[in-house]
Amino acid sequence: MKFNIRLWFLIPVIMLTVACAQYGGVRSERGAPQYSADFGGVYHTVEKGQTLWRIAKAYGVELETLQWVNGIEDVTAIPVGRRLFIPGARRVLHVEPYHPGLLKPPSPGVVRIAWPLTATISSGFGLRNGKKHQGIDLPAPVGTPVRAAADGKVVYSGHGMRGYGNVVVLKHADEVSTVYAHNSVILVRMGDRVKKGQIISRVGKTGWATGPHLHFEVRVRGVPENPMAYLPRT
Repeated sequence: MKFNIRLWFLIPVIMLTVACAQYGGVRSERGAPQYSADFGGVYHTVEKGQTLWRIAKAYGVELETLQWVNGIEDVTAIPVGRRLFIPGARRVLHVEPYHPGLLKPPSPGVVRIAWPLTATISSGFGLRNGKKHQGIDLPAPVGTPVRAAADGKVVYSGHGMRGYGNVVVLKHADEVSTVYAHNSVILVRMGDRVKKGQIISRVGKTGWATGPHLHFEVRVRGVPENPMAYLPRT
């Protein structure tokens, strides 16, 4: 009898463990699962002449989504033979290699963005301790609201990029995207449409951070640019 009682007690625990393993992964405060191989997709092996931009276009996926899901820091240097996870794809597609004079990415326009929070910059864009700092750091207390710099779509939400901690990436017009890193809490999920000024996360110190701050980046077709060239002067 004691054995049967213990067995029936363990069954719900086992079922809960299996469910967590099946649907586990990065989750936002809203409980939305983020992209992983468990949620459908294929692996594409990069061939000579293929660029991340062309691969993204072929599969109908945002370039920024491919970049952050696969933890790619430099979108201009994708080695031949690398396997890229393509979320949502059902089969591997042929991707035409890049040839000068053929289809090229559109030239970026000028999108107007706002400051994601009010703070004094503690570290600017450029070299820092001999390494390239790809954005600006805005120190603020843990929990400070982080706002969308412009209208856009959430193309990544999670912690897949090494060092960034909990990060949100928004895609805007003119091939421009913005990155919000080291958050304590993420308030949006992939696919959400957000408005300029909408609270999307809260300041934290996740990832490689010595103290609470927002690491903010502006990227054009995945390549980091100086945010100060886009932000209004204060």
